Amino acid sequence: MDRNKEFIINPEAQRICSMFHYGWVSKKEIGTIEKDIRLFRDVQMYLSLMGYELLNPPGTDWYIIRLKKEYDSASFDYFHKKIKGLDRRHMALLTVIYTKLVLPKELHHIDPESELSLTIDEIVYNYGAKFQQGKQSPRKTIETLLKPLKRHHYILLEKGKSKITVGPSMYMLHNDMLMDICDYVIQGFTDSLNFIKKIEEEEITNNEEELY
Repeated sequence: MDRNKEFIINPEAQRICSMFHYGWVSKKEIGTIEKDIRLFRDVQMYLSLMGYELLNPPGTDWYIIRLKKEYDSASFDYFHKKIKGLDRRHMALLTVIYTKLVLPKELHHIDPESELSLTIDEIVYNYGAKFQQGKQSPRKTIETLLKPLKRHHYILLEKGKSKITVGPSMYMLHNDMLMDICDYVIQGFTDSLNFIKKIEEEEITNNEEELY
């Protein structure tokens, strides 16, 4: 039997799958595909064959694909190498935004369809001092850190506005991946504190030697 006849491609499902080249597709472009059960199942199947799962996060304007967990074992290392220019401060801010805007829905603390947002002022007020670097103002520091998160679509931030909402890239991360990011951030801060403590101990030792 000809193997090509065993599997009949659904051209509409194939077209929709081809639109996920950035990892997400606007629902405005393709409509609500769940209304056509066969189409929805075919899209899920084709994506599954490539190792992806189809997500429809409540309250968002996108369908999103994410690598299945079994194929995403080295995700943090890959993320860290791929996303150039993100240091521990960017990742810490990414985790803050996830905790404020995504986690309440996942824990069912609020209606999943609700739109959550943060303002730059709120972030500066609550976290500005923690992220401040050198003589740069807390607000300027936060705005600088937000730019690459916006560029990589982890957040949405309209030009001239201060309202921050979650971008589609955020939903492409598994929860334990975000925990890996937290561990990475905490480890970095701990290493920094240990380094500072070591310097202080050396200074105390040197001062004691000078006394004698």
